[in-house]
Amino acid sequence: MIGVTPSREGLTAASLLALTTRMTLGNVGGNLMPLLLAGFMERYHLSVTTAGLVAAVQLLATALAALTLSSRAARPGRVRLARIGLAIATVGFACAWVAPSIEILFGANAVIGAGLGATIAAASAALSSAPSVDRATTFTLLFTTLAIAALILAIPLANHLSNGTGGFALLGLCCAIGLMLVSALPEAPIDHHEAKGPPLSWIFVAAVTLFGISEQGLWSYAEVLGRTGAGLGAAAVAAVLGVAAIAALLGVPLAALSRRAWGAHIALACFLTLSAAAKVTATFTDIPVVFAIACVIWQICYLATLVLTLAATGNFDPSGRWVAASAGALALGTGIGPAIIGVTLDHLGSTGLAIGIVFAVALAAIPLLRVAASPNPRTADNSDAEYRSAGGTAEVNMRRGPK
Repeated sequence: MIGVTPSREGLTAASLLALTTRMTLGNVGGNLMPLLLAGFMERYHLSVTTAGLVAAVQLLATALAALTLSSRAARPGRVRLARIGLAIATVGFACAWVAPSIEILFGANAVIGAGLGATIAAASAALSSAPSVDRATTFTLLFTTLAIAALILAIPLANHLSNGTGGFALLGLCCAIGLMLVSALPEAPIDHHEAKGPPLSWIFVAAVTLFGISEQGLWSYAEVLGRTGAGLGAAAVAAVLGVAAIAALLGVPLAALSRRAWGAHIALACFLTLSAAAKVTATFTDIPVVFAIACVIWQICYLATLVLTLAATGNFDPSGRWVAASAGALALGTGIGPAIIGVTLDHLGSTGLAIGIVFAVALAAIPLLRVAASPNPRTADNSDAEYRSAGGTAEVNMRRGPK
């Protein structure tokens, strides 16, 4: 038996739920770490440096696990991989919740990162096996963003009820529940050894990492920029960032509309350019209103860029390896970004930081746009019918050009 062939009829509600659950849980480290960090920092009376190291351990473990497992996620058996990842993460979250010492907390976060990395590798690779990669990516990221928003509200309450580490318990419970929702995750259509996708480009992986540094790394200093540059108070900055986070949801439909109107590579180029301009403006401006508008545009462009990038890699490589590697690279950029941005800001100031951001986006854009502009193997002659066929035929599909 060559492998499991996904249905080409449409994305089912069960599959969308499975994808959303896996992507949400796989990304909780990067998205919710500030809230988790505040809780365990208070409980264990940690310095900022030590708390940052705990966070870095989890984020880097997530990135390394996702990158390491990207090839495995391209083969049939994603459901099993996701279940193993969620089980490991559940154990890690439980240990972090009751950790009696900082040493146990470090170890627990490493386990959490490994489990989340396996989960996000399986979930992101599964996007490439959906009937429509563009549609699956758009809806999955939309619902994932909403789920993360709900957890952002729930984590502080859980921390308050459980001595600063209740957020770990809540996320562990979510992972345990997620184990029951994994069976509908789209599987790889054919065996990886029978029909290999394009060889993974580590230049592309480096580009996504650089993009993650310029986005998530800089965003971690948005409050600092708002207070020191734009002169906003703590409450005003929090309000601006909250509005920007909600407005980011507009990036999902805008990505879909612009992709249909102009094509993936032109749409991606526009959002990358606009995002760079918004980030430079947020770095330089001393006008509160301009800072607020720049942050809103920045976050809309970020989510639109993410949708377009993941959809492009999923279409470019139907095996899912490129999507899984992209998720790992983005997690790596998220993990090391704050340190790199902090050093740049300390030594080169806002001017040097702005110049560095422009260069980083420009360098990252070249490989990203190349992939977005590449022919989609699914649009080859008779691709829909041949996609259902066995290994050798599917491999021929991937070598053909567009209609």
